[in-house]
Amino acid sequence: MKSTAFILMIITVVSKVLGFLKSVLLAKYFGTGMVADAFNFSLQIPTIIFAFIASGIATGFIPIYKKLEKEEGYLIANRFTSNLGNISIVIGIILLVFSEIFAGVLTKIYKFTPETHNLAVNFLRITLISLVATSISTVYQGYLHAKNKFIVPALQVFILNTFIIIAIILGAKINIYLLPIGLCIGTIVQYAPYIPAVKNTGFKWTAKIDLKDENIKRMIYLALPVIFGVSINSIGKLIDQGLATYYLSDGGLSIMYYGSQLSELVNAVVIGAVSTVAYTTLSSNAADGKISKFKNSILSSLNSMNILIYPAIVGLIIFARPIVNVVFNRGEWKPEATPLTILTLQFYSLGLVGIAFMNIFSKAFFSLRDTRTPTVNSLFTLVIDLVLSVLAANVIGLPGLALGTSLGSIIGAGMLIIRLRKKIGKFNGTKEFIIENLKMLAASLIMGLISYLVYGLLVDKLATILSLIAAIIVAVVVYFVLIHIFKVEELENIISGFKSKINNILKK
Repeated sequence: MKSTAFILMIITVVSKVLGFLKSVLLAKYFGTGMVADAFNFSLQIPTIIFAFIASGIATGFIPIYKKLEKEEGYLIANRFTSNLGNISIVIGIILLVFSEIFAGVLTKIYKFTPETHNLAVNFLRITLISLVATSISTVYQGYLHAKNKFIVPALQVFILNTFIIIAIILGAKINIYLLPIGLCIGTIVQYAPYIPAVKNTGFKWTAKIDLKDENIKRMIYLALPVIFGVSINSIGKLIDQGLATYYLSDGGLSIMYYGSQLSELVNAVVIGAVSTVAYTTLSSNAADGKISKFKNSILSSLNSMNILIYPAIVGLIIFARPIVNVVFNRGEWKPEATPLTILTLQFYSLGLVGIAFMNIFSKAFFSLRDTRTPTVNSLFTLVIDLVLSVLAANVIGLPGLALGTSLGSIIGAGMLIIRLRKKIGKFNGTKEFIIENLKMLAASLIMGLISYLVYGLLVDKLATILSLIAAIIVAVVVYFVLIHIFKVEELENIISGFKSKINNILKK
């Protein structure tokens, strides 16, 4: 699991670097102005609209598929997959029609200026076209994950970001409507590699829709709480983004977007990669009744994430100012947006631990076919998030929304671990887990102090970007030396797993 997760991280790093370049170019050409707000709106809304269906399918599909494949055979499991894919196409078309009709209503949630509102509606109507492709691909992404084929689904972000980068450059030089057009085309094309990947597994598609299929009903029953839970999260995102435009109507949405990009990078590279692989492992352990292994997999997955999350949080908080200046402060960027973006980045970074723990704990519940508990937890977390966000924003302004979100995720993770322990009992090796994490945290703090001192010594002698790069290199070296000295077991596990993967490849 660890070596596969590491390869996924590499792919995701490359993809997310492109995603980060996308944000840099958007900031350079459009800053935090009207076009940037409208594009960020059209970029996020289709994802939010389909998120509840996509998460429901992704969560409910793998346990049902694994059970069918084990108990009734490959052909029955494939028939179920084909049926679900066809149903998803219909759902995607229905969502597309309704979203196109009510695009103007969705935009009114945000306190845009009249000009931004009109542009956002036009952009959104274009990007919504991709909903149908997203609907069917979600099923086959789950299918590939169930087959332990993680690489192809991971490549889709690389393809999408490439198209968006081209669209931003052409949009700035030719016509701004090339931004949503490029986004729409990229969203559809990113799923093209799924076709040969699914075909190579021996899958046979059938043009049939059977709404009475008992397995579909079971999956819906399993997925409904997840759909409700993700709907809660989607509503939370809409409210958060809407609040951003209320606290700063011109550029508020873009500042929140830019400020979240680096923490999102860590989220996707580390949390996303590990939890994707972990879910399959947890589902298999749960299906086989191996609760002891199930518990160990949870702690192992958390360690695999935390070994990279802790130093990332420290680094993002310490170097937020030079990072924002180097990455965004050029072209059409407004200088007054810089301090707000710095604080937003720092506050979002704090929540990475909560997101990581909550992600794995939720996957654990899903693997046990308990979708109600994380759903109820999501509802409580949303309420806490919104209350804390409004309170913090009233005190410190726009960045307070990021602080409230991060605190909400940490509290939500705490509530979820309490419920998980009640369900499966105490974890074996909790003491060792805590010691391992304290070692990682100590190494991260020492790393942060040393790298900050290095940056301070260099910044007056070298350009900011060179000083930052040098400090980051020092930070990486210091951190890995320290966790080696501290004998952090997770480092040895990752290295041995990666060596094993390389040896297997060489033998082939």
